[in-house]
Amino acid sequence: MRTRLFDLAITGNILFEGQLVLGGTLLVDKGRVSGIIDSAIHFEAKKHLHAEGKWVLPGVVDEHVHSLSYPGEGFCNSTQSAAAGGVTTIIDMPVDAPSGTATPETLKKKIAMVGQESFIDVALTGVVKNETIHHIHALKEEGVCGFKLSLFHTEANRFPRIDDGHLLEAFSVIRETGLTAGVHAENDELIKFLIEKHIREGKTYPRAHCETRPEVSETESVLKALEFARATGVRLHLYHISCSRSIEFAKRFKEEGCSVTTETCPHYLFFSEEDMDRLGGTIRINPPIRNRAEPDRLWAQLSHGEIDCVGSDHIPWPEEWKHRPTIFECASGIPGVETLLPLLFSEGVLKGKISMGTLSKILSENPAKIFKLYPRKGALAIGSDADIVILDPKKRWVLRADQMHTTAKWTPYEGMEINGGVETTIVRGRIIHHEAKTVGEKGYGMFIRPF
Repeated sequence: MRTRLFDLAITGNILFEGQLVLGGTLLVDKGRVSGIIDSAIHFEAKKHLHAEGKWVLPGVVDEHVHSLSYPGEGFCNSTQSAAAGGVTTIIDMPVDAPSGTATPETLKKKIAMVGQESFIDVALTGVVKNETIHHIHALKEEGVCGFKLSLFHTEANRFPRIDDGHLLEAFSVIRETGLTAGVHAENDELIKFLIEKHIREGKTYPRAHCETRPEVSETESVLKALEFARATGVRLHLYHISCSRSIEFAKRFKEEGCSVTTETCPHYLFFSEEDMDRLGGTIRINPPIRNRAEPDRLWAQLSHGEIDCVGSDHIPWPEEWKHRPTIFECASGIPGVETLLPLLFSEGVLKGKISMGTLSKILSENPAKIFKLYPRKGALAIGSDADIVILDPKKRWVLRADQMHTTAKWTPYEGMEINGGVETTIVRGRIIHHEAKTVGEKGYGMFIRPF
């Protein structure tokens, strides 16, 4: 009998269906995972990658990327950067310049851009404004995997605040779609009051950003979202949670039977408000960096499975936008899709804060499940897309912004020593990034609908 010829084989330490297989060989055919065998078993493959002693993991699903909020980035840059960091699927945020993805027409244009520019696969979300609730079902039919709403008035056209009446209505309609209602949870009235007061008093130094967005401005808003979700039965997703108390509230509502998931971001795990004095507008982020105790609390909640995922919240503003006369004039957000996996592996897994299994859950499996991309995405299992990252745990390197692939040639992690690095990124069986070089093609990436 003729031996089956596979397209690709990878030998290494493989996280297959959630279980570690040491020295196994993963088999790939026609862009899908075909199975796993002992390395001693004979097989034939067109290409065999030898990754002995290295981790062979499900590709990362970064569920919080802003490719078009800054028009200079685009999918070409964001997805090339993602691939360099072991990310095989991004879920792109809908708060694009100039007016967000709030209608079927704007969504169709964005889908076309994915097909023209992307190196990796892309799923999309839709923004909901007070006046666009009637588009929710149409956006779902066109293929969004979730929705995003803001309880804070970020920007009038891209991401305005949704008022309470429309919030309740929007949650009810989104519940009918079965998709997630993701929220930016900050108290608009309180923050604006404090900012105006600080400006009047001449308090515009870097840490004023934290002082005008105190913990209660997040926790109160999180509680509102949770109560509205409880009342409507919607699947709620809490984006970029910065403090452990918010996670505790979400846990309590989960125990009551509410469908709620949570995300935090690397910057909340690595920085505290004292770093504002050193880094200034570079780490101006909404919500802000918290007190020194919070990163340890968030790491503990990650290790206990109380936080569902970690997203980069990648937004690559030009460096000059982060260095303006006052902290309130600086743009909010940082680039991070390329550093997401290396940072969490180096500082989380290797330092014993989280396990490798937890890393894979929070970066791959859970985000894919939350946004209905699983099991095609987020796992190495028979029949899943062959989205794979090979991670070399012995690589030692220094993080430098000028080596990043995003348009933002800066990073708050500049000069940080990293242990472990991405060697190869594979999307649907095709090598996209290998040994620090992009080898994939622009336009290979696909728009991915929820399953």
